[in-house]
Amino acid sequence: MTKFLIDSLQPKLVAQFARIIDRKQLAQSYLFVGPKGAGKLALAEWIALRLFCQNVQDGAPCGQCPECERILNHNHPDVMVVKTETQSIKVDDIRGLKQEMSKTGVEGNQRVFVVEDADKMTAGAANSLLKFFEEPVPGMTVILTATSKNQLLPTILSRAQVITFQSPDRSAVIAKLEEGGATSQMARVAGRLTGNVADAQALLASATFQDRVTKVFQLLERLADHEPERFVRVQTQLLPIAKDADSQRQVLALIGLAYADALNQHFQVTSMQQLDLPAIGVLAQRSSAQLTTALQAILTAQVRLSQNVTFQSATEQLMLKLLEG
Repeated sequence: MTKFLIDSLQPKLVAQFARIIDRKQLAQSYLFVGPKGAGKLALAEWIALRLFCQNVQDGAPCGQCPECERILNHNHPDVMVVKTETQSIKVDDIRGLKQEMSKTGVEGNQRVFVVEDADKMTAGAANSLLKFFEEPVPGMTVILTATSKNQLLPTILSRAQVITFQSPDRSAVIAKLEEGGATSQMARVAGRLTGNVADAQALLASATFQDRVTKVFQLLERLADHEPERFVRVQTQLLPIAKDADSQRQVLALIGLAYADALNQHFQVTSMQQLDLPAIGVLAQRSSAQLTTALQAILTAQVRLSQNVTFQSATEQLMLKLLEG
């Protein structure tokens, strides 16, 4: 039996839907709400697999039969997923889904339709789906995923069963990354920065990200030693590895992780997620007031960056504050 990612991300929800399907109590519409990376789309796919699998084992899909393979390869005629890379899902994006919903199943009575990021639907797109919530078709299951249900029409919310997803346990995310071959250190970094396996794996696949982590760790060693050449270090070490908004946020987040770990170590709070850096042990010897001030300065730098202050200006001010400690 294949082990799916959702099994580790949301084991309780998987068990819950396994029971629901076994009892033939699956509702006709669901809204999966939760943070990015919580496994909303993965659970929707798992449900489709469980419904069509030809070799269910212990209440779970096998992941290997022809039906499972077609779903996993996104070419099953009775399983359709709508997603968008843009800021909104418009009426035109929903048109193909509505046409498919109006048809009978190609190979049976069961059909599964998923709309990812349904909170991106315009009012027109949402209204165009309403008839399928108001007049459900037997055998059809519609699953919407969203990070916030407040953006959805009340008429849709009232007709869908809302399932709330909690953020995945970062320890489980880190363990999954290590299983995939990441070093313990890089798994902790990527897992803590993203909080979900897919995004963390994307980071780890980037050579520029790994170089960025190395350079920031080198900078932290110098900060721990109170090296005075702060402004030179910002220019020569940070600026070349933080040329866009995402990489700039990552740099500040990495510094924040190290100081947060130093504060925890100062109070003798241990965690399997803590970064393994000599600089953290040195920083932990500072007073709690110094470390708290440093974390406040990092937060201020992050806020300033979001307010369109240049990265160089924000980090130069930050280095000054950090070296005062």
